Amino acid sequence: MSEGNKKVKISERSKGKILTLSHLTEGFTKSFDGTRICYRSFGKGEPAIVCCNGLGVGTFFWAHLERFFRTKHRVITWDYRGHGPSELKKNPKTYNLQALIQDCKAVLNALEVKQAIFVGHSLGAQLLLEMYRHWPKRFAGLILCFGTYGHPMDHFYNTRLSRYLFELCYRLGTRFPSQSNFISQLLLDNPLSFWMGGLLKIMNTGMMKKEDSDRYIKHLLKVDPLFFTMLLKSLQGHSAEDILKKIRTPTLILAGEMDQFTPNWISKKMHRLILDSELLLMHNATHAGLAEQPDLINLRIEKFLNERIKSRRR
Repeated sequence: MSEGNKKVKISERSKGKILTLSHLTEGFTKSFDGTRICYRSFGKGEPAIVCCNGLGVGTFFWAHLERFFRTKHRVITWDYRGHGPSELKKNPKTYNLQALIQDCKAVLNALEVKQAIFVGHSLGAQLLLEMYRHWPKRFAGLILCFGTYGHPMDHFYNTRLSRYLFELCYRLGTRFPSQSNFISQLLLDNPLSFWMGGLLKIMNTGMMKKEDSDRYIKHLLKVDPLFFTMLLKSLQGHSAEDILKKIRTPTLILAGEMDQFTPNWISKKMHRLILDSELLLMHNATHAGLAEQPDLINLRIEKFLNERIKSRRR
């Protein structure tokens, strides 16, 4: 069930010319448990491109992709429950990956999308692989960006010790959510956070704009800490490795050479297991590659769509 949709036409000036961009639709739809999920559909053209965010990330990371593709494709972005304008009900039983999958399905149904090209960043990669398990015919194409197939905290910073550190943080976060949130505020919301991110290789400060980093931190700090912790626990307990060899839709994998959250050997492994997939290993890119090298990503996706999707549909 959808609610509050609005459709408008927008004219935009580009290189001295007026570019008319039609079919902007924004609104909310209700998921399986009544949670209101915010979505945005911009542009015209099939198949649609559906973007799925990373954990704690808003749809603003897709701004470059949307601007590049919206004249040829319908680009759909949406916020997970508990993210951005989307609602979060006080029900810990829905703080998991399966709830997000149902949220995505609700958005597709509200916008009457039967089949699409799905693009997932980080958490979005796990979400899409699990969606493929249930509804493979809805996938015209699959693009996995800086994400893994499961157990993301097993290889955080490319060390096995990260899983034990996560278990400790999970116990503290669920037992003392207010205190954990206060510590997160101190670590993230300070004048040095951007440079600390570069030092820890969370982002490449030579490529990423500080305003993009500030916007991400501001959004992340608004996410409920208990919800964030329990959702990450759900991701840690999930794996779609068994589905990789069964994927038969055209697939592109983007990996960052400097990615500390999802080491690029995981992307290489997915590339080996997914039949006829393509891999782009991005030089100097971190886990925030979407904001660091958006032009390269857009051009590589365009090449993939032209060679693998459009030719196949013809």
